[in-house]
Amino acid sequence: MKKMKIVQGVSLVLFISLIILGKVQVWMAIFGGSLLLSTYFGRFYCGYICPINTGMEIIDGKANKKKRKRKSVPDLFKKAIVRYGILALFLGTMVIVFKTGKKLPVLPVLFSLGLIITYFYRPEFWHRYLCPYGSLLSIFSKFNKKAYRVYNDGCIKCGKCVRVCPADAFIWEDKKDYPLIIKNECLQCGKCVEACPTDSIK
Repeated sequence: MKKMKIVQGVSLVLFISLIILGKVQVWMAIFGGSLLLSTYFGRFYCGYICPINTGMEIIDGKANKKKRKRKSVPDLFKKAIVRYGILALFLGTMVIVFKTGKKLPVLPVLFSLGLIITYFYRPEFWHRYLCPYGSLLSIFSKFNKKAYRVYNDGCIKCGKCVRVCPADAFIWEDKKDYPLIIKNECLQCGKCVEACPTDSIK
């Protein structure tokens, strides 16, 4: 996790620097490369590189430390049509930006939105249902080979992994069954690995 924090810190500094220098296209190239690699490696961009997630983790950590309760995901936003409608709006905006050459503050706005929403709502609201980058990565990483997996041999069905997941990337409706990780929703943040008392997630 220490290496992850270093990568996150460097990525955040790079992101802020590129925004200040007006070199947003460089960051978009980084995301584009990550998007292609996600087909095999999964959503490592979310866990390691994404500046929004890095900021969200700080807010999330403070909220958990103070035991401050936040709102759950509104049912309306759990509908696929809403999630992909947001994605379509984002892609349409990006097309307009590239075609017209207008410099709209898309990335700074998304960064701010992610932080504000996480202050009031649980992090899965942004990660799984609102973030257009996350939605794109979810599509591309559907058949990835590197997502975390719960190994049933050692699993004691305690549910700690499910409770710490910031992306609601687990299926565990029947507590008698073993939790199952939805690999294209997994952020590869490693929180479930840290929480597992039997080291059954790898």
